[in-house]
Amino acid sequence: MSGIINISLFSIVLILSSQYKTVYTGFNHEVKPTCASPDEECSVDLHVSYIMSMVTYNWTTSQGYPVYYRNGSFFRKLSTASGSSSNRTAELFEDPLNDDAQVNIRVYNDMANEAVTFHWHGMLQTGTPWMDGASMVSQCPIEPGQMFTYRFVASPQGTHWYHSHHGAMRRSGLAGAFIVLPKEGTQRDDIPQVEQDVVFLAQDWQAAVSDIQLVTEMEWFIVGFSAKDGSTGTMSRTYDGSMSTLEPPNNKALVNGKFKSFSKSDNVNEEAVPLETFNVTNNTYIRFRMIQSGITGEYKISIDQHKLLLVGTDGEDLVAVWVDYLIINPGETYDVIVFANSTAGNYWIRLETTEVLDFFYNPIKPKVSFAQLHYKEAEVALPDSEARKCTQSEPCVMANCHWSQEAISRWMPYTLCQPINEFKSTQQSISDLPVPVPRDLEEFQEVFLNFHLAGITPMTSRPSVNTIHYKSPPVPLQVNPDIANDESVVCNNKNLEQCGEYCQCTHVVKLANQKVTQLVLTAEDGLNMGTAHPIHIHGNRLYVVKYGLGVVNESSGLLQGPNQDIEYSPDYRFANWRNASWSNGNVPDVNLIDPPLKDTIVIPYKGYVVLRVKTENPGFWFMHCHLDTHMSVGMALVLQIGETDDMPHPPSNFPRCLNYPANLEPDSHSKSGSNEQNIEGKSRKDVDAFMQLLEENVTSSYYQDDHSPYDMKINFTWIILMIVIMVFFMFGIILLALMLLSRYCTGAFRSRKGYQEIGRDEQVEFAN
Repeated sequence: MSGIINISLFSIVLILSSQYKTVYTGFNHEVKPTCASPDEECSVDLHVSYIMSMVTYNWTTSQGYPVYYRNGSFFRKLSTASGSSSNRTAELFEDPLNDDAQVNIRVYNDMANEAVTFHWHGMLQTGTPWMDGASMVSQCPIEPGQMFTYRFVASPQGTHWYHSHHGAMRRSGLAGAFIVLPKEGTQRDDIPQVEQDVVFLAQDWQAAVSDIQLVTEMEWFIVGFSAKDGSTGTMSRTYDGSMSTLEPPNNKALVNGKFKSFSKSDNVNEEAVPLETFNVTNNTYIRFRMIQSGITGEYKISIDQHKLLLVGTDGEDLVAVWVDYLIINPGETYDVIVFANSTAGNYWIRLETTEVLDFFYNPIKPKVSFAQLHYKEAEVALPDSEARKCTQSEPCVMANCHWSQEAISRWMPYTLCQPINEFKSTQQSISDLPVPVPRDLEEFQEVFLNFHLAGITPMTSRPSVNTIHYKSPPVPLQVNPDIANDESVVCNNKNLEQCGEYCQCTHVVKLANQKVTQLVLTAEDGLNMGTAHPIHIHGNRLYVVKYGLGVVNESSGLLQGPNQDIEYSPDYRFANWRNASWSNGNVPDVNLIDPPLKDTIVIPYKGYVVLRVKTENPGFWFMHCHLDTHMSVGMALVLQIGETDDMPHPPSNFPRCLNYPANLEPDSHSKSGSNEQNIEGKSRKDVDAFMQLLEENVTSSYYQDDHSPYDMKINFTWIILMIVIMVFFMFGIILLALMLLSRYCTGAFRSRKGYQEIGRDEQVEFAN
């Protein structure tokens, strides 16, 4: 396997080629197939390692040295795949779901002290839920020095991405594009044919080292960045007064690993910092595959003097719509086409935060980061372009807007707010996957999930789902599915009594297989301190059939209460339709004709989203907020689709990990620590538990000692083998003893007989 390595100060991307290796400066962001033919099994190697920003590498001696930096401000460690802070882009051909349409991705953990997993964001993993990459849900982490092969079918086609799903490495840049190209002859004919197809990977940049930053945010969370009473809060607010998803301290956005900031407080020599540039030819179309891999906040993306033709989201086709601004949240992908028909020159591509108010509702300016659109007919220079002016006669359109029209009009006059539910799937998409409608009530199930801050005050609240804070299980659910039935580990709304005021456990919500499922996602906490939440559902695509916003003040556009369609319990643990007639799938004004299909959806603060899916992919699927701190603190759960008997089973040699409590400890009076003394030193309870483990071939149970009931797994094949070996060994010992005894007896008999046959004088002489 060979490749092309492209080097810039922040980005090194390796794109597979067939015969040679060459080093170029710059960043190659064009989408080209990784595999030579859609008929081939596609194999890729990813080596996960460290790399330093602001360093150029001598590939002969494998040594790096600083290029430039002042006061060490932006000299920091990154986690990369195959030596790239923008990482390898894998472009694959779509193929039918059969045994030959496989992707093999070998991940080598070359890091010194961190484990890793990769989630293939957008891949359905039908039949291979253990390849989803969610740490301790679908697999064990890949430890340093280990290699793990991800093998799965690349489906569906479209713009997807991959990223670390263990620890804080996504904060260090461990993410990349994962593009599944359509088969020849299946391309769309209702949109312009493009001359260029490029990756636009947006990330946020924090100067602090990722694991330190994550722990800081987990401990301090929102108001922890301020005084204890919140009087100097540093969190900002968006257009309707809800808290910005942009958690401080956030420095700037990267595009394909590069950025240029114009803040006067920055220490970096801005002239030397590279600016991501997309080169276009006049009067041609270019397709941007926009991926939001950030960990803290949403961006409003626009290109000066150019409109965006929105044609797809999360790998699914949309009826094409021209827009001016695109709101993109962490976890989302959007495909847009740009017509390069402006005057030849250089134009800013803007990534703007949505914060417009400080914590105390004083107006502030949002942060802006940049990339560049360069016409080849013009000289390369920093743009001096301005954003398009929206007018009453020619209003602008903001796509994926999750605020009210009143709020947007206050800050952006003559701008239309278009939420995601107003976009339409193409007829081909609906034909391939019809919107699920139940034939009767037996085929329908509905679940309410409230993604909110659980706590009495803003100072004590923490991210949760139905007031439950997610905690990873001691063993991966997909590898040890029996754990899902253990109420000492798993909880949900049906057994919350065990949790107390602060409920932390492995939150599992069970959904029946092969049923039309309606998920109602809400974001209400009663604190007026919450945010919108981008929620990602692994292993599933869901139709967005309804979108409800919170109640706003019509004059100010500020939120003043939750949407009245839903009522909550006092602790916001339970929710239901306020109008009982809406139950059983009778919600009015839902789009069951051509709704958009998503795997990541933004819940508006104090509002709700109604999703439809037919549960036909059995497995344990992680569902979580894609704001990194929210997920890490506990805003996550696992959807169990189907019974464990419905689920495919991982290979017999699939890696397993478990707790080891070391229950058989040496007796306090023992110096030798022998097994006999260890066993004698244990209580009857431990012996009984161990015997039960042997008899039932299940994991051991030590509830009273506060150990996990999944500390040890006994393999009966090895037990039987050891017993057989011991039997043969003992049989051999006995046989050897009999042979020695027989030989001794025979010799003694012969000696006695000879002694008796000699004369008495000779006997005396012999005795002497």
